[in-house]
Amino acid sequence: MPGGKATRQGRVWMDDGMTRGEGGKAPGAGPQDAAINAPVVILALIAVFVLLQLAQDHLGRQAASRLVLSLAFMPLRYAVPLDVAAQMPGGLWTWALSPFTHMFLHAGWAHLGINSLWLLAFGAPVARRLGAVRFLLLSLACAAGGALFFLPFHLGEATLLVGASGAISGLMGAAIRLIFAGNAPLTEGLRRDLSRIRPLTVWQCFLHGRPRAFILIWMGINLVFGMLGIGAGGQAQTIAWEAHAGGFLAGLLLLGLFDRGRGRLARSAA
Repeated sequence: MPGGKATRQGRVWMDDGMTRGEGGKAPGAGPQDAAINAPVVILALIAVFVLLQLAQDHLGRQAASRLVLSLAFMPLRYAVPLDVAAQMPGGLWTWALSPFTHMFLHAGWAHLGINSLWLLAFGAPVARRLGAVRFLLLSLACAAGGALFFLPFHLGEATLLVGASGAISGLMGAAIRLIFAGNAPLTEGLRRDLSRIRPLTVWQCFLHGRPRAFILIWMGINLVFGMLGIGAGGQAQTIAWEAHAGGFLAGLLLLGLFDRGRGRLARSAA
């Protein structure tokens, strides 16, 4: 588990931090500035990530294993009868909740650090627009979208999916509907106040050149890195590209569901 190394049996899939820009920084946002201005809900999420990583590192092996098996998403649970799944670690609670809870675990500090940087960069504008409660609900929905997209590719496997990148990918999918509104360049979109603008529709994201190019490049890079198994720090890891793609699509499609009140405000202000 630590370091995200994969073996054929009991494989741990890192829902790894997205491909980084130069120097590992998120585009358009320095980590220090992002951390200073980050919404409280973002900092609270990162604190939960850190606490759970500390627990994995310092609990005894048996207790740490129980923690991971209770929170990680395991496709095997969904390929066996429900009464059998109930006897697995965590029981039916984990069967029902692990599509969401796997986002809070990470496969080491590098994995956690990269995901935290991307959460600061792309989660912050979405959190400011939606508010804490809707932001958390969207994040959980994107995590579940990533897990469910991962499931058919690995159904029946005793592998563990961990990491917040499915959720963060979804926040990125939601953010591009705001960042590229009005066909703005990426750097301008990251700097401006997104709380009162009218978001792009899903169709416009594919119709307009800038968001379409971003989506295609991002999907392509994640697919390549996932297939090659390039993870945090350039190490060879098993990367859950499927969870990235599923989370991204969930965020892209579901922003409007969580942004309804803001959408009316944006239209009246336009």
